Amino acid sequence: MMLGGVHDRFLAIMVADAGGPVRPVAHDWDRAALARTVAAHGGRVVEATGDGLFLTFSSAVEAVRCAVDLQRAGRADGVGLCIGIDAGEPSIEDGRPRGAPVLTASRLCDAADAGQILASQVVQAVAAPHVAEPIRPAGTMRLRGLPEPVAVTQVVWREEEAALLPEPAEARADPITVVIADDQKLLRAGFSVILEAEPDITVVGEAGDGRAAVDAVLRRRPDVVLMDIRMPELDGLDAAERILAEPGVRTAVVMLTTFDASEYVYRALRIGASGFLLKDAPSDRLLDAVRVAAAGDALIAPSITRRLVERFSIAPPDPATVPELRQLTSRELDVLRLIARGLSNQEIARELVLGENTIKTHVTRLLFKLRLRDRVQAVVLAYETGVVRPGPGSSGE
Repeated sequence: MMLGGVHDRFLAIMVADAGGPVRPVAHDWDRAALARTVAAHGGRVVEATGDGLFLTFSSAVEAVRCAVDLQRAGRADGVGLCIGIDAGEPSIEDGRPRGAPVLTASRLCDAADAGQILASQVVQAVAAPHVAEPIRPAGTMRLRGLPEPVAVTQVVWREEEAALLPEPAEARADPITVVIADDQKLLRAGFSVILEAEPDITVVGEAGDGRAAVDAVLRRRPDVVLMDIRMPELDGLDAAERILAEPGVRTAVVMLTTFDASEYVYRALRIGASGFLLKDAPSDRLLDAVRVAAAGDALIAPSITRRLVERFSIAPPDPATVPELRQLTSRELDVLRLIARGLSNQEIARELVLGENTIKTHVTRLLFKLRLRDRVQAVVLAYETGVVRPGPGSSGE
């Protein structure tokens, strides 16, 4: 798998269904008009069957704008849509996005009333500063198929909705702070211009080599550092590793690269990078990456991690290289194996015939014992140590 394929999978997912006693979307709408609306926002129709639509966008901003346009067009025609939107890194199977963002968007669609646009907090964080319509908190919901309650937001596209929703929470007092580390001065200047034009982002430092990048991050403590993989003095991966190993530093690292090499992806995952960005990515992708990373979300799904690890875990497995594994109970080892297979908490609960809260506790404990930042690093460690072996459904004993 090449790096470009990973980048292409960072998507906003929108699922829409006709709600109430209205005409089916896919059959009775003007399909040409629908296609024009979606294309105008850079979207792609993955599926249009029955009364449902499954759409993908490279930008959460355009997904929200398209949703509003579809609702307004539908209102004129007497059609009220139920729309759900999430953004993230789905897995791709047979050319079709799958995984958590798809499931979340679908369940938000199920929860929406006719004419409602429900979205995840990630979508709100990325899109709210750039769309005309307010995106307000709409409470916490338990959505079928998702292991934990989801904080839901609503796009207020009709005036009559505004009075029914809570007032927006106080905006973040300080903007997202960013350090840009790249040995090309022109690229640093270009990224800085794009980021500084946003009211919620400010660039607090630049660095032309890896050592300077580490120094800038430790002094400035930014929310996000954009780190070139190849730099003089100290390469970006080594610099990222030093930053992420520093106690008390909570900076998210997004790697910048022009190289389609999965080896870089693999090492960056091991050290805890939040994701990747191609240097020639469009400006909306840059802004999305900064906001998503600052919100604490990863730009690479565990299912993608698993495929990379299966490809590059070629050394003989040796659980003894991580003594902390001996601290895990047999049940925690079972949970780790299932995490490495890409299962959600709910799926693990079904597999082990346990409650979801129990699984959540096991996950928290094993991450703490193994000194891991997140589930992505747990997948990497499980393959590297032989807790699981490359191959579908196989596991080490």
